[in-house]
Formats: sequence, structure tokens, C-alpha cells
Amino acid sequence: MAKNKHPGKPHKRNHGQFVAIPYSMIEHPSYKALSPDAKCILIEMHLGFHGHNNGRVGFSIRQAAECLHSGNGRATRAMNELQERRFIICHAQSSFNMKTKKSREWEITFREMPNGPPSHAWKKLKHGSISDTDGSQAGTVSLIKT
Repeated sequence: MAKNKHPGKPHKRNHGQFVAIPYSMIEHPSYKALSPDAKCILIEMHLGFHGHNNGRVGFSIRQAAECLHSGNGRATRAMNELQERRFIICHAQSSFNMKTKKSREWEITFREMPNGPPSHAWKKLKHGSISDTDGSQAGTVSLIKT
């Protein structure tokens, strides 16, 4: 009997892919304080997440601007807001000076990492800094503003 094989990437399937946002996150003050633009980009960013590539999710300001149907300024503000509130963390930088055409690579902090649980950095943020209650920050990368 032949095995029923799914295509490798979830975005190529006809059905079954969805974005699960936990109620605990939706009810959290950090999420409620996000602008609608930032929430829209966070959901759109999941189109690049395939269940095993967290930390390497490619997403650019140009993609964010297309998602919002606006200019780069509005998209940049929303992306910066997501970074400041630690819902996303940049793992690989990119710029126009690089020889390869590559967008930044991101970690979505409420999704599982390939080698462990999610970092939930957005929960640890308290009054602009990481709270002292949970000292473990394994797997997180420092935020670099551009």
C-alpha cells in the first residue's frame, strides 16, 4: 500500500495551514498595545514560517509595505514596534550593500524554535527592559536598530 505523502512545505498544501494565536497572547497587555499595522504584519510574517524555520523567516520592509498597502515609512514603524515589543527578533541583517539579494531573517518569538521551545521574549519585556523574574534568555539575540 502506498503512503499518502504531503508536500514538503505547508504553503503548497490545499488546506490545513493556519495561524494559531493563543488567547493568552491576545489578552496580554503587550499584544493589546500593538498598532493594527504591527498585528497585520505579524500575521503576514507567518506566510514565511513553515513549522521548522523559525529564526530564518525571511521578511523585508518591502513585503511589509505591500501587506499594509502603504509606503516604507509606515511599514518601518510597524516593524520597529514589533521589534521593540519583542514579538520578532532579527537573526540575520541585510542591506543594499550586500552582494547577495537576501532579506532579513526573523524569529517569531511565540513560535517554536527548531531546537527548542519558543522564547516568549514579549512576555519578559517589562517597562522597556527584560524583567528580572526570568533570567534565562537562551536562544535570544540582542536587538540591533538600523
